[in-house]
Amino acid sequence: MSTAAPDTAVAAAAAAAAAAASPGRLLRMTIQIYGSHKNKPEEDEAFSREYLTRIAEIHARNGIEMYQQAFTPAPYRAAMQEMNRRANRDWVVDDHDMTVEFYFRSFAELERLRRDPDFAALQAEEGPFINMVHTVTTLGWVEKYVDGGRVINVKDGKSTYPSWSELRDLSTAYPTSAPAH
Repeated sequence: MSTAAPDTAVAAAAAAAAAAASPGRLLRMTIQIYGSHKNKPEEDEAFSREYLTRIAEIHARNGIEMYQQAFTPAPYRAAMQEMNRRANRDWVVDDHDMTVEFYFRSFAELERLRRDPDFAALQAEEGPFINMVHTVTTLGWVEKYVDGGRVINVKDGKSTYPSWSELRDLSTAYPTSAPAH
């Protein structure tokens, strides 16, 4: 009787358990934007709050795992400059007014979002409120190690994330067929 089958089964079970314990790859795309500065602050706030509540539903139904905006008005940037000066860090403090963050597992979610007519319609409403000149964007993966004040994604003193070589390989993040909508 061969021992290859049980060994293969044990190895497959171990690989499946490791995959289940791994948080996998979570991609993060950011878009850093300037506000138009043509509106009154209360107009910008009203637009933003309505826009965000409407866009949240669209992102969720298209598979975006998390969507958020970080607002960085001038007083916050000035406070960061002061902290930077005091700590003698020589950092470059970004001067954009907001950062939009999208979190997703594959580019299929972004493609579904791009093709969603409701998303396109909402984007058309942004014009008077944002300045797309000098927009900066980033793409990377996220490794989260503290959540709610608790250490996560660490087992026996080691990260449970896949290797960087696996995380760098974007070939698995591209859809193999056209996404349905």
